Amino acid sequence: MYTLHFDPDLWGPVDPNTFYPERFATKRHPLAWIPFGIGPRSCVGMRFALMEMKLVLARLLKTYSIIDCGEQTYRATDQLEEVTVISPKNIIIRLQHRDEKMV
Repeated sequence: MYTLHFDPDLWGPVDPNTFYPERFATKRHPLAWIPFGIGPRSCVGMRFALMEMKLVLARLLKTYSIIDCGEQTYRATDQLEEVTVISPKNIIIRLQHRDEKMV
């Protein structure tokens, strides 16, 4: 980690501890400053979160059937003052619990 923070290829010929804002004005590799963002060293938690979302969605679809509500205008979130979940607009569905006998 120390060598990465003091690498002259990333910081330029000027001492990394010196305030030199012009060093960032030059064009650099777009991923040089995202060590945990993209590539083989990306964040491990991102892969875990994506796998967890896929498992939750698979379990949801296994347990419930999705039914289109058509032209219905009532939304469950209309009565909430603050919603923190991002949802697509104008798509209203209903979840119906699947019967145990259905496969």
